[in-house]
Amino acid sequence: MDDPTFPGSPGLTSTTLRIVRYAMLVLLLAFGAFAYYQSTRRTPDDAPTNLSYLRWVGFGLCAFAMVGVGVLRQVRERASGLAVPTLGLVGSALAEASALFGAVIMVLGGDITVYALGLIVFLATWTLLPADSEA
Repeated sequence: MDDPTFPGSPGLTSTTLRIVRYAMLVLLLAFGAFAYYQSTRRTPDDAPTNLSYLRWVGFGLCAFAMVGVGVLRQVRERASGLAVPTLGLVGSALAEASALFGAVIMVLGGDITVYALGLIVFLATWTLLPADSEA
């Protein structure tokens, strides 16, 4: 299954999508562990940023990721061929962005809630946008 846009280059298959998602999960968990470690080592005087504002932005990003996954799920039902796994990867990337933003909030001294919600949305994309188009 070659991409007609770029002759000779293979398209994103369901196996490749699974591998990319596992790699994304491992890096999300590693960065989350680092961020949690950093957040436990900070002193309260080290937080010059407005963490409550960033937390609300993170919740908004998680909500945007949820809506985006819903829209991509509908678009994906009408798509065929190479677009199906690509749309699954785009949905996972939206959710990954919200989890990474939550990890950044933790590094700055915030709590884990945005990261945890983003990670849950990321894992939900595995079910809502499955790698196999027949599922």
